[in-house]
Amino acid sequence: MTSNKRVALDARKGNLVLIGGAEDRRDAKWVLRSLVEEHKVSRIAIIPTATLYPGECSDDYYYAFRDLGVSDIEIFDIRESRDARKSEYLGKLERVQMVFFTGGDQVRLTRILLRSPLIERIKERFHYDGLHIAGTSAGAAAAANPMTFDGDEHGLIKGTVKFTEGFGFLENITIDTHFVARGRLARLTQFLCHGYTHRGIGIGEDTSITITPDQLMRVTGNGITTLVSTEQVQYSNFNQITNGEKISIEGVKLAFLQHGSVFDLKTWTVVE
Repeated sequence: MTSNKRVALDARKGNLVLIGGAEDRRDAKWVLRSLVEEHKVSRIAIIPTATLYPGECSDDYYYAFRDLGVSDIEIFDIRESRDARKSEYLGKLERVQMVFFTGGDQVRLTRILLRSPLIERIKERFHYDGLHIAGTSAGAAAAANPMTFDGDEHGLIKGTVKFTEGFGFLENITIDTHFVARGRLARLTQFLCHGYTHRGIGIGEDTSITITPDQLMRVTGNGITTLVSTEQVQYSNFNQITNGEKISIEGVKLAFLQHGSVFDLKTWTVVE
């Protein structure tokens, strides 16, 4: 593939919209409204695979998006891996402008969908056909690779935080959600100590980040988005201690961004 053709394909990449969870779905719907209006969404697919209550969850988002003027709403009720192979869903995927992953359990979500024909086609359309991807809570956490889970209460006790492969819509940056409300700074920091990646983003509730193809990130909503980097750590005992022992670390770089902030993920700096 020539470089010119690669540039043309990259120009068609969609946006990635990640929500920290607990977004307003009944009143002003600020975060969801901005998602719909910014991307001019009229055709959306909702994937409630992460939750154990897909019917109720789907209805919740169906009515929220309908109230915001989305005219064509598809529900991909995928509960088992075999469902992600159904031609029904693969066919409908070709028509939508955005795919929306609900909250629930990110491990369940990736276990069922990872490397499925549906996810592979979503990734193709995201990279080369302008498909926008959005997710909230577990749906946002699973978008990135690597993906963390567990360890909320003992984030700085080695071995309490687990991680696995995520969908990889965003590579080498780990996403955490409900970040301030559930006190997850220690959880994300412990994961970054492993060194699989040195950058993480913690998204507050009722808050979203929109990542464009040029890797600019814009914050929308009522909460705080936290940027965490261990690239300049001067001291860490992580590699000297065993599981169950306490982690000490110095030199973690933090940024706290509010509504309207723009951040360059390539240079890891605030733009405005």
